[in-house]
Amino acid sequence: MRIHYLQNDPLATLGLIEDWALERNHSISCTTVYENEAFPSMNDFDMLVILGGRMGAYEEELYPWLVDEKNYIKEAIDQDKWVLGICLGAQLLADVLGGNVYPHTHQEIGWHLIEVTPEAGEIPHFNGVPSTFHAFQYHGDTFDLPKGVKNLAQSEGCKNQAFAFGERVVGLQFHPEFSEEIIEFLQGTFGDQITPNRYIQEPAAWLKQEESIDGARTVLFTLLNNMEAGFLK
Repeated sequence: MRIHYLQNDPLATLGLIEDWALERNHSISCTTVYENEAFPSMNDFDMLVILGGRMGAYEEELYPWLVDEKNYIKEAIDQDKWVLGICLGAQLLADVLGGNVYPHTHQEIGWHLIEVTPEAGEIPHFNGVPSTFHAFQYHGDTFDLPKGVKNLAQSEGCKNQAFAFGERVVGLQFHPEFSEEIIEFLQGTFGDQITPNRYIQEPAAWLKQEESIDGARTVLFTLLNNMEAGFLK
């Protein structure tokens, strides 16, 4: 499988997705969207991954390149590409599909319990994903689901955590791709700027949940394996 990813922020990287792709001998290519790099032809990839970023999906005046990125994402969906959006990537998917993206009433940062909804049982991508697991969060925006799209996962702090559109498009608000190294970087870079509250975990605790890191990795790999199986059919 040829995987192409859209990088919206120099701090947002593939993380564990790269580990999975290399294990499965898939090729990887990238467009640094924030540098206005040209997008590849739709013929050059099989799966599109849209990563996170510190901007809002609605901030087109501040980040004009978002307009072209949204058009590109829409084209990928229209051409039946396999698409995975994470955090900002999921919000961009929601926007492109007709949903509304906006600032949440609060931030959600750190490890939070994710509950998979009954509707996820109807989605092949979620086969084998546990009914509950902990996932790392780092966002202040949320979105309304596009028309006809069902919510597949939720947390106490944010209702819409996952959705699927058709058979090939998945959006995840949480960050299953975050490796221990990424979390350590975030802790060291932004930890002293964070004030813990109900939905913001104390940064000192981020790296003390090894089981959560392993569990999120399993969720990510299960999801990607399922998408790969669909591609190979």
